[in-house]
Amino acid sequence: MSEYVASIGFPPSAPPLGGGGQVRHIWRVWRRHARLFLFCFALVALIGAGVLSLLKPSYTATATVAIAPQVSDPLAPIGQQPDEEVDDDVPATEASKMRSRDVAAAVIAQIPPVAAKPLFNVRQALCGLGFAADCATPNLSPQAEQQAKIDAFLSSLSVVPELHSRIIDISVTAPNGERAALLADAVVTNYQRLALAQQTENIDHVSAWLDERTAQLQQRWLDAVDTANAFSVSHGLTMTNAANGAAATPLIDSQVADMAASLGLAQAKLATAQAQSDALHDAASHGVSSSLLSLSNQPIMVAAANSLLQLESSRDQLAAEFGPAYPKIEALDQQIAQARAALDSQTGVALSSINEDLVSARTEVQRLTANLDQLKAQAATQSAEEAQYLSLTDEAESARNVYETFLEHANDVMDRASLLEPPVNFVSHAGVPSRPTFPNIPKLAIGVAVAALVTGLAATFISDYFSIGFAEMDELSTSTQLPLLATLPLIARRRDRAIERHVLDDPFSITSEALRGLVAKLALTAAEGSGRRTILVTSAGAAEGKSTMAIWLAMTVRQGGAAVLVIDGDHRRSSLMPDGAATKPGLTDLLAGRATPAEVIQTDATTRVDFISSGGAMSRPFGSEEIGRLVSAIATLKKSYGLIVIDSPPLLAMTDGLVYGNVADQTIFVCRWQQTSRKALMASLDRLRAYGAKVSGIVVTMVDQKSKLAFNSEYSRREIRLLQQPYGS
Repeated sequence: MSEYVASIGFPPSAPPLGGGGQVRHIWRVWRRHARLFLFCFALVALIGAGVLSLLKPSYTATATVAIAPQVSDPLAPIGQQPDEEVDDDVPATEASKMRSRDVAAAVIAQIPPVAAKPLFNVRQALCGLGFAADCATPNLSPQAEQQAKIDAFLSSLSVVPELHSRIIDISVTAPNGERAALLADAVVTNYQRLALAQQTENIDHVSAWLDERTAQLQQRWLDAVDTANAFSVSHGLTMTNAANGAAATPLIDSQVADMAASLGLAQAKLATAQAQSDALHDAASHGVSSSLLSLSNQPIMVAAANSLLQLESSRDQLAAEFGPAYPKIEALDQQIAQARAALDSQTGVALSSINEDLVSARTEVQRLTANLDQLKAQAATQSAEEAQYLSLTDEAESARNVYETFLEHANDVMDRASLLEPPVNFVSHAGVPSRPTFPNIPKLAIGVAVAALVTGLAATFISDYFSIGFAEMDELSTSTQLPLLATLPLIARRRDRAIERHVLDDPFSITSEALRGLVAKLALTAAEGSGRRTILVTSAGAAEGKSTMAIWLAMTVRQGGAAVLVIDGDHRRSSLMPDGAATKPGLTDLLAGRATPAEVIQTDATTRVDFISSGGAMSRPFGSEEIGRLVSAIATLKKSYGLIVIDSPPLLAMTDGLVYGNVADQTIFVCRWQQTSRKALMASLDRLRAYGAKVSGIVVTMVDQKSKLAFNSEYSRREIRLLQQPYGS
C-alpha cells in the first residue's frame, strides 16, 4: 500500500528544489503577484514620466581660458625674468578668483538675471482667498536681494582648472543656451577687467608717490636756479664779467667744473638711495605690499610681495564666500604670516643694503664736497661774489640732475601701465549648446524604466516574503511534510442556493471532482482492514472553510450510497447544523450521559445525511469520563455508519480538537489559501502530532479559481456539458 501511495504523488516530503526548480519558483512567484508587479511598475513609470515632464531644461555653456605668463617687472633685465613654469596652485588660485563675489556682481550688473515665474505656494493661495492670517510678505533689503542674486549665480557657475596645465574651464548653466554662453564669456571678460583695474591701481599708487617726490625735487632745482640768478643779478656778476672779460684760472675752473659734476652724480646716487630707503620705510610702516613692486632692483622682495598679495587676495575671497570661520582661512592666515615674515626679513635685508649704499653715497658726497671746497679755496684770488655765484650754479645743476633722474624713473613707471595684460586669455569662447544639458531624457527614461522594474520586482518578492499564508502547493507540502489531499476553489455565495448544496447542484464542478478525489485518497491512505472510519476535519482558526468542507465530504460519500454521520464538535459556536437542530440533545448531552447515541442522531431531509448537533455549551474541559464516553460512542456509531465526520473547533481557540484527533482514525487539516498563517499552521500540526492525531494530509480551501498554480487539470466547459447530458442523447 505504501508503494502505491508514493506512486500516486503523495510522498511524505517534497525534494529540495534544484536550479531549474528555483527558476520555476521565481516564475510562479511573479505570476502569483503579477498584478502587484504591473501596478507598481505602472505607478513608478507614471510618476517618473510626470516628473520628467515637469523638469525644466537647462543649458550649460563652457568657455576655455589659459593663464597668461606674468612678468613682475617689465624693466627688469632679461636674466631676471621669472620662470615660465606654472605651479598647480596658480590655476586653482585663478579659478577661485574667477568665482569671487566681485566677479559675480560685475556679471550680474552687466547681464541682469531673468525674473523667474513665482512657484505655487499654498500659504499664498490661502492668503489670496482670505483663509490665512499673517499674510504680510517680508521685504528684503536691496543688499540682501543682491547677495541672493550673487548666490544664485555662483550656484550655476563652475570653474575647473585642468591639472598640470594653464587651462581653466568656465561653465555656466542657464535656462537657454544663448544666455549660458553669454554669461560664461562675461565671467572671463569681467575678471580680466577687474584684474587690470587692480594692477592699474597698484601702479597708480607708486606713480603718485613718484610724482610727489619729483615735484619736490623740481621745486628744489628751480629754487636753486632762482637763487643763483638772483645772486648774479644783484651783484652784477654777469655784466662785470662781460665788460672786464675777467675769468677764473682755466685749470681751477676745469677742476671746479669736474668736481662739481662728480658731486652732482654723487648727490643723484645719494638721492636715489634715499628715495628707495623712503619707499621701503613707507611700505614697511604702512603695510602696503603693492608699493614694493616698483623696486625692480630687489627681485626677491618683489616675489615675496607678489606671494603675499596673492595669499591675502585668496583669504579675502574665501572669507567673503564662506565666512571668517571657514577652515581653510586659518591655514591661509598661517601662510600669510609666514609670507609677511619673509617679506619683513627681505625688507630688512634690502634696508640694510640700501643704508650701506646711502652711507657710501653720503660719504662720497662729503668727500667731493670737501674737495670742491678745497678747489674753491684755491680760487680765492677770485672775488667772493663770483665764487659764491659759481657755488650756487653748481647746486642748481646738481638739483637738476637729481630731478631728471626721478623724472625718468616716474616716466618708466607710467609707461608700465601700457605693458599690463590680463591674467587669463581666451582659448575659446563659449559656444551655444544645441541640446539641453539637463534633463537627459533618454538616460532618465531608461533610469525610470529600470527603477519601475526594480520597484515592481521588489514589491513582488517583498509581498511574497511577508505573505501571511501559503500560496504554492509545493511550498506547503515541503513545509508541512504532509501530502496535499485536495484543492478547493472559492465558491461565491448566491441568494438562490446555499453553499453547502454546491456538490449536489453542480456535481461536475472543480469542487465536486476535488472532493471525489479526496474521498479516494483518504481510502487509499487509511490503515489496512479499517473499512469503517472516523475522520476529523480541523483547522487552525475560524472562517477557513472547515465546516463547509466537512458537509461536502459527507454529501459526496452519501451520494455513493454509504451511511454517513456528521458530528458537530464545536459546542461553543455551532454553525454547521440547520435551524432548530441545536434545540435537541447533542454531543455535549451524549458526553455528559444525559442522552444515548440513538437520541442525539438527526437526519437532514434534503441530503439524507445523519448528524449530531453540538448540544449546549459545556463550561468545563474534557475529563476522563467524557473521553471514555466519546470513545464508546464512536465505537457504537461505527457499527451503523461507514464514515463518521467530526467537525472540530479551531485548534487555536479550543483544545477539543486535540481530543477528537486522538479518537479519530484520520485527521484532515484545512488550510485557507494565502490566509492561514505559517506559524499557526505549523503550531497546530505540532500539537496534533503531540497528542496522537493521525494527520493524513492538507486540504487547501478558498483558492482563486483563476490561479494556474492550483488548478492545472480541470475539465473544460465543453467536457462538462458533455458529462451533464443524459446518457444516449
